[in-house]
Formats: sequence, structure tokens, C-alpha cells
Amino acid sequence: MSEITEDRQRWLKAQLDAAEELAKIGSQALQQRRTDLGAEALEEAEVILDMAEEETDRLLELRARVFNELGVVHQRQQRLEESRDYHSRAAEICDDLMEKEVDFASNSAATHLNLSSIELALGNADRARECGEKALELLRQARESRDGEETGPDPLELGAHQNLAVIYAQQQAWEEAKETMEEAGAMAEELETAGRPSFAAQFAQGCQQLSVILFENDRYEEALDWGRKAEEMSEKAYEALGQRVLPIYVISQINLISYNEKLGRYADGEDCLWKALDVAGEDPRILHRGVSFYETCRKQADSRLEKGNLPREEVEEGYEEILQRVEAAGGLDAVRERARQMRRG
Repeated sequence: MSEITEDRQRWLKAQLDAAEELAKIGSQALQQRRTDLGAEALEEAEVILDMAEEETDRLLELRARVFNELGVVHQRQQRLEESRDYHSRAAEICDDLMEKEVDFASNSAATHLNLSSIELALGNADRARECGEKALELLRQARESRDGEETGPDPLELGAHQNLAVIYAQQQAWEEAKETMEEAGAMAEELETAGRPSFAAQFAQGCQQLSVILFENDRYEEALDWGRKAEEMSEKAYEALGQRVLPIYVISQINLISYNEKLGRYADGEDCLWKALDVAGEDPRILHRGVSFYETCRKQADSRLEKGNLPREEVEEGYEEILQRVEAAGGLDAVRERARQMRRG
């Protein structure tokens, strides 16, 4: 009997080793944006795990990881219902492991954070908030378990704060949104100071999301504040990382043009426009937004333009220059189409 048990144990170990190797291949492929290759490896790992005759903690841990990664695969394929199903199954396993006091807090947090994002995309804000708050609590537990270790902020905790701040804002819980995003900002700045500028770019995107929600809810001054924070962090990221984060900077400037325009701060809006063109060159999105900006300014009364520190003669000069740039870039229709394609892409 013991020989049979040992054989089963050896066979189970071989199965789990194979599944773990496939899970690693799948995870690496997803990190490299090779989604099809990742899906193939992860689906094969799922089949092997389903063949296992005994459920051990290691098997459950692997299954949770594989399900979570398959959720990411389906999210990228825009199959959100299937993504939610995989993330939900992973979350259930994580909860079971945590109840058994298995050290799985960080993995569980990542799973609940992914589930939160999917629920939000599907329009289930209450469920998204519940999962997001659980992810943050799990990350805090993981941090407390590392008490005394010399470690900086956990990037996953930064993402959890940003995700939750956006959810709070969508539910119009404005103070909670502000406080949570400020916590994320402190982590992003600490990571950026430690030589990890990609998190400045990540935080800039969180600020952009929050500022847009505030703007859409007529909270224009707050939208402007967070838009400026997005600009600050995107500039830091651009200085360190260059062209690959330029689109984040461009969006920050375009947003600031809109916020200043809405508040009647036309000179500030114009400054953002030309600053963006200086940095990004003849970006079609900025050129298109520039034409729209000056056309809006031209419709204003002289007194309103004066109040916004942009007299009409300066508006006309700027309008003429932006039209010349648009013409040099192929004309307004071509610029508009390229801007539309860039927004979609």
C-alpha cells in the first residue's frame, strides 16, 4: 500500500512540476504581450491540473495562479464575462487557502485586484469596490508580515490604491477618492525617487482617470488640480523613459487644455497647447485639439478673453499658426483621421 501511495505522490509531483513550468511560460509570455502563446501554455497547465487525482495546497496554489492568468488572457481578448469567471474561481481558491492559513496574501490580493477591474469594466461598481477594498486589505496584511524588512512600497499596492480611488470617484465618494489617490501618489513618488520612473507614468494615468471623472461631474477646479499632478508625473516619466511614455504626457496636456478652457483660463490653456507641441512635435491629437481650442476662443466675447488673459489679437495669431501647422501636416481632415486612429490604438 505504501508503494502505491509513493507512486501516486511521485506522479502528482511530476504533474505539478509540469503544470508549474507551463504556468511560468504562460506568465512570461503575458508579460511580453505574447497573449496567444501565454494562453496556449496556461490552458495546457489547466488540463494537467484537472487530471490530478489529489488536491494538495500546492495544486490549489497553482490552480489559482493559472486561473488568474487565464482571466488576464480573456480580458485582453475583450471576453470580459469569461475573464470574470476565471478571476472569480481563482479568488475562491485564494480565500480557501487563506482560511487554511497558507501564506498566499500577495497572490490573493493580485487576484482580487484583477477581479475588481473586470467588475468595474462590466459596470458592477459595488462589487468592484468590494473586491478592491479586499485586495488593499490583503496587501496591508502582506506588508505587516514583512515588518522589519528593508523594502520599499509594493507596486501592487500602488495599483490597488489607484484602482480603488477611481471606483470611489465613480461612486462620487469624493473624499475617499482624493485620500486614496494621495496615498497612491506618495508610493509613486517614493518608487520614482528609488529609480523606478515607470511608476510615475502609472500614477500619471491614475491621475488622468480621476481628473476626467471629476471634470465630467462639473468639479472643474479639482479636475484641474489632478490634471496638473498628472502633468507633473508624466513629465518625470518622460524625462527618464523617453518616447515610450510620451502618449501619457500628450494626454495630460490635452486634458489640461480642456480644463483651463472650461474655467475660462485661456492663456493657461494656450500655454499647455504650445508646451505639448514643443515636447511632442506635430502630434495629430494636439494639432486637432489646438484647432478646436482656438475656434472656441474665437467665439468668446472680448471681455471674456481679456479676463482669461488671452486678448483677441493673440487668439488670431495662435489660430493662424496652428492652421499653418495643420496644413503642413496634410490638412485638417488628414490630421483629424490620424488623431482618431491614435485614440483608438
